[in-house]
Amino acid sequence: MKTPHKCFTIVCMAIMLFSAVLFSAELRGIIKDHRGQPLASVTVTLKNTSNVTLSDVEGKFLIPIPGDMDTKGMILNFERTGFYPEEKRARLSDQVQVFKIYFIPGDYIREKISVTALDREVETISIPMAETRISLGEMQEKVPENIVEALADTAGVHFVGKGGFSVTPSIRGLARQRVLVMVDGERITNDRRVGSSASFVPPEMAQRVEVVRSSSSVLYGSDAIGGVVNIMTRPRDNEQSAPQLNAVNLNLNSVSKRINSGITFGVSAGKWYIYSGFQYTTAGDYSTPDKKINHSGYSYYSGILDVSYMNEKRDFYLGYVGGYGEDIGKPDRANDPTKYSFVPSESDHFIRLGFNEKSLVKNGTLNFSMYVNPSTYYVQNENTKKKTTDYADTTGVNMGLKTSLKKSLGESFSYQLGAEWFSRQNLDMVNRAKSGDSIVTTYPLSNGQRNDYAGFFALNWNALPTVDINAGIRYTFFSIAGDVDGVKKKKNTDSASYFLGVIKKFGSSVSLFCNVGRAFRTPTLSEAYYTGITSRKYVVANPNLKPESSFDIDAGLKFITRNCFIGLYVFSTQVDNLIELYKGANDIYYYDNIMEGKIQGGELEIQYSPVKNLNLFGHYFYYKGKSNANDAPLNDVPAPRIFVGGKVIFGRLWFEGDYLHSFKKSDPGPAEVANAAYDLVNLKGGYYLSSSLFIYLKVANLFNETYFANTDPDIPEAKGIDFSAGIHFYF
Repeated sequence: MKTPHKCFTIVCMAIMLFSAVLFSAELRGIIKDHRGQPLASVTVTLKNTSNVTLSDVEGKFLIPIPGDMDTKGMILNFERTGFYPEEKRARLSDQVQVFKIYFIPGDYIREKISVTALDREVETISIPMAETRISLGEMQEKVPENIVEALADTAGVHFVGKGGFSVTPSIRGLARQRVLVMVDGERITNDRRVGSSASFVPPEMAQRVEVVRSSSSVLYGSDAIGGVVNIMTRPRDNEQSAPQLNAVNLNLNSVSKRINSGITFGVSAGKWYIYSGFQYTTAGDYSTPDKKINHSGYSYYSGILDVSYMNEKRDFYLGYVGGYGEDIGKPDRANDPTKYSFVPSESDHFIRLGFNEKSLVKNGTLNFSMYVNPSTYYVQNENTKKKTTDYADTTGVNMGLKTSLKKSLGESFSYQLGAEWFSRQNLDMVNRAKSGDSIVTTYPLSNGQRNDYAGFFALNWNALPTVDINAGIRYTFFSIAGDVDGVKKKKNTDSASYFLGVIKKFGSSVSLFCNVGRAFRTPTLSEAYYTGITSRKYVVANPNLKPESSFDIDAGLKFITRNCFIGLYVFSTQVDNLIELYKGANDIYYYDNIMEGKIQGGELEIQYSPVKNLNLFGHYFYYKGKSNANDAPLNDVPAPRIFVGGKVIFGRLWFEGDYLHSFKKSDPGPAEVANAAYDLVNLKGGYYLSSSLFIYLKVANLFNETYFANTDPDIPEAKGIDFSAGIHFYF
């Protein structure tokens, strides 16, 4: 009789013999990307078998080979979340094989996670509003001159301003101070008439840009009636090892002889991480199909330094991003070489500190952030025939504090509550008029101050397995004050903002949302108190301006699969006491309230990859804006636009072409002119010469179209055909 021990031994030997027959060999390999960096968490499958494994943090994997398999025709399938699978032939060898995989992103142009929309990480399908994210890779391929140009292909986004370097974004026909521009979640504010541009952050230093096309005042406060543009310069935790962070770049443009060069560099030291960078850009006067645009060149220096620390209990970061520009042209339609405006110098220095405590509250995080942002902006208007010069010098300091508690109560309910203070201090706007040897100095606004004190509460409730509810309320106390021509002025107001968004999900690919919200904006210091010189000639303040309040209804349908995204949106925004800009006699601008301004419209955006090496995309939008009092059209509402394009990828090589048609704008606002329709065709391509060297080419305005990019009466003609070339070296 056999003992249990002998039976166990026989069974084990049988299993080993059976395994030896089935799996007579093993294949070892390392997976690397096109830049030679190891790829972790890649699923490796031996084709026509059930043998599967996963690569480790060093990109290494091991997979058994069945004994009866023909090893001469082995094929490995490589899969990674968010990318198309790749296949590679393999050979049986005792050596570790290196597989370089050129993963083509399946959802590259539609990242799954947004941070800005709800002030937390949320999947696209669970966001009750229209939003877009532009990744670092996309921005490199777009070859943009500034952040606003990087958003030019985004549904619902346009720009206002005279053109040149410092243009500002417009979202769904709301612009100027109604679009909140942020850097790493902290607001940028200035007293330029067209709003903030954040031109001190070059695209090469932005990790991604997130755009929210809906009222966001509950989470971000005043000035977010039209939406939010959040420029993120700090790499996320999972981006810190990305090879694109360590790079040297050189970009060239033909039409303006623009040269941009710089370096970005990140390094880890235990739980510490340091990210730094510097960019320098210079450009001359650009050319249209017909002429050279005088005084449109500029020079700009930008830098970033970010230090962060992270462990299981807390995060900490201290950072700086800023820039200095000089001789920045402000071109106009007259294009008179003897009468022109430019900015001799401007500067923005943005210093921020943040702290996130994860262990103080169970299932919650306590967040604290603060920033200081001193800025200067000097405008100079020259008339060489009359030998006169006008100067407008603006200096001020922005600062802010925010603290919030984010907490989860189970899997279906979470909330955040907090308090925020934003302030603009020491705003001085000085005018000087020089004629011959005579200089007259005036102080139209001195010691300007603005303070916003707010408390807010927001929640997310998964009421049913397929229904999400997001809601919030904020109450803000506003005050602005200043010395206006030596007379002290002060205004106080307060208001509530609210938001309610409901999402109905149909499986994992389709969601339907609807939201309603109320937003609020108090007049800026310059709108209420500054009468003086601008690059347009002269602006007259209105101390009797009433604050704006808006009511927004927004609905949409999102369809998301691995290789397709479709978004269809409709909205209606009514702004009570809309602060409108008017152009009077002698090019003098002034402000006044409209009792009710209303903007309605719709958007369609599509991104589709029918096969792994082809990406198709496009969007269309149509907006109508008018005064409910007299049906007069509003400023800043762009003409309808259709945009389509495609991208073809062949391993290391890619090509892209796109076409934009902007329809005729025949109903300009009170400070605008009618604009003709125009068509643009752009071509671009890139090639990875090696794992660390990338080159690209771009031809913008291929058919050398003559056009005005918006309805601004002072804007010059846009650039003619423009050839761009660049090189990125990753190390």
